[in-house]
Amino acid sequence: MPASKIVAILLGFPIVSTLISLLLLDRGILSWTGLDFFTAFWLLITFWYVAQIAILAKVLKSSGWSWSDIGYSFNRKKTAYFVAGYLCLAFALLGFVQYALANVGTDPNKVKALSDLANLTPKNLPQRIVFVFMGLAAGLCEELVYRGFAIRSMKSRGINHWIAAFIAAFPFVFQHGLKSLDQFSWFFIWAMVFGAIFIIFKRIYINIFIHWLVILSAVLAILQTLK
Repeated sequence: MPASKIVAILLGFPIVSTLISLLLLDRGILSWTGLDFFTAFWLLITFWYVAQIAILAKVLKSSGWSWSDIGYSFNRKKTAYFVAGYLCLAFALLGFVQYALANVGTDPNKVKALSDLANLTPKNLPQRIVFVFMGLAAGLCEELVYRGFAIRSMKSRGINHWIAAFIAAFPFVFQHGLKSLDQFSWFFIWAMVFGAIFIIFKRIYINIFIHWLVILSAVLAILQTLK
């Protein structure tokens, strides 16, 4: 893999993601969409994750690589089942959350506290639905880019895979934009855990599944507001 393409992916993607995250500083900027800020924001993030996967596909193809070269060996049929499994789990979880909220109710003071302390937690049904699809794209994209591509491409340049995982952890952190400023350790530790899982098992779909579970845990955060 050409070094220029490795650098372009591992620097370019986090830079764009950080720029998009600056929208959090002015939450009225997406009002023209007619949606609440986070619904519109997560839709934008979802499209960006899909775009990253498409860009990565072109980079792999232009370099004579395939998805299997970065640890993803599922064909289209298996990928469809894989995605369907995630969606079934995610919407079952969403149904449970909605049932709990409807039948128990929430404490307004706890809702306010959650809003203050965890402002990226999806707080209503439209947000949670968009969040589910954002999580689908995020788990796929971040593991394909920052584990599969990053580790395998750097290894092709003679870099030890453990060192490659360490290097890739930094752009992974900044892929999360403004959140990385006060949650650096959280994202960095997860990056190293995911890197180790990929190096040991050599199959990226294991990473993707675990990553999906971590993302979906944010949907459960709203249950902290129950009476």
